[in-house]
Amino acid sequence: MGRLLAVFLAAVFLTMAAPLRAERWKVQYFFDENHDTMMIEDLAFPSSQRGIAVGTIYNQFNPERNVRYISLLTSDGGEHWAEVPLKDHPRSLFFLNDSTGWLVTDSGLWFTEESGRSWLKISEQKKPDRKLGVTPPGGLITRVWFVDPQHGFAVGLQKTALESLDGGKTWKPLEEAAKPEANAGHVVYSQIWMDGTKGVIFGSSIPPRVDDPHLPTWMEPERAVKRKQIPTMTLLLQTLDSGATWRSSTAPLFGNIIAARLAGSDGMAVFSFAEGFEWPADVYHLNMTTGETKRVFAEKDRRVTDCAVFEGQRGFLAAVEPPGKLNTAPVPGKVKILKSANLNDWEEMKVDYKAVARSVVLAGPDPEHQWAATDTGFILHLIP
Repeated sequence: MGRLLAVFLAAVFLTMAAPLRAERWKVQYFFDENHDTMMIEDLAFPSSQRGIAVGTIYNQFNPERNVRYISLLTSDGGEHWAEVPLKDHPRSLFFLNDSTGWLVTDSGLWFTEESGRSWLKISEQKKPDRKLGVTPPGGLITRVWFVDPQHGFAVGLQKTALESLDGGKTWKPLEEAAKPEANAGHVVYSQIWMDGTKGVIFGSSIPPRVDDPHLPTWMEPERAVKRKQIPTMTLLLQTLDSGATWRSSTAPLFGNIIAARLAGSDGMAVFSFAEGFEWPADVYHLNMTTGETKRVFAEKDRRVTDCAVFEGQRGFLAAVEPPGKLNTAPVPGKVKILKSANLNDWEEMKVDYKAVARSVVLAGPDPEHQWAATDTGFILHLIP
């Protein structure tokens, strides 16, 4: 009897002493079809069960051949994904809830009430003014945000910042967005995020440089690393009343803003830099109450491409480890994801070794339910 009791107690103590299994990011989906590759453009998870990814499928050896546009849908937390074809090149997603969402494409704005199973085109994209400068093909709008089914905002190229009161069917300009003194042909309002009554729109004014190389930086690496980063104008539109009024401001800052998030009194913003800078990206913590900003992350071998922030100062950073000296090289690098409990100290998490990318986006309704998608066709899930 005494021996059995000793064995039992030993087993209990061993169980208690065993370390808890650390959170990790597991590959949940990977597009692998002959010589085709899927570039995921955006990812949305309005709840812990429903998610949608949109992207472009192209041939690795001939990117112009048999290009297809596709969405991936899940209703069981990513255990299974259904492929639904799209009619146009997707740019970004916004979902108000599990079923109601908007999709921005090159040609227009699309609406769904069926969680992305079908889409209805509700407005056409306004074409860029070629007189203002060279722009990518397609329309001006790159991203939307809706505070309710009717009231929404859109941002994009050539100083575009718009408001809709009919669910996105018609749009009118935000007058405050035109006030910053910058050539509209060089301005992109690229980020919009709202939380409660607070909201921000970020943009950049990036005039062409006289010393711009004729070839991509990865084809002229020595020249790329020697080109000094110069300040650009960062534009900010801020609202404290759900978009009824906006206040604009500008600041000369290094880098281009590529991600911004809000949660209560906390915000985060990610700035990306060219090859000649000391590190590839900066991450800032924004105090939405005091207006103070603080750099909280910058490492030479981590190119941050997205962030997520939640109440209680919990946050995540999605990054790529550049495979060489050039942080913008077209060769995918290892996916790296970091977490923080105070938006200041960051801990690197375990990520499936197979996941590689040039860019990573994050999505999820809360810190316990998070997903990441890459421009190489991976979707990863945070596993406790």
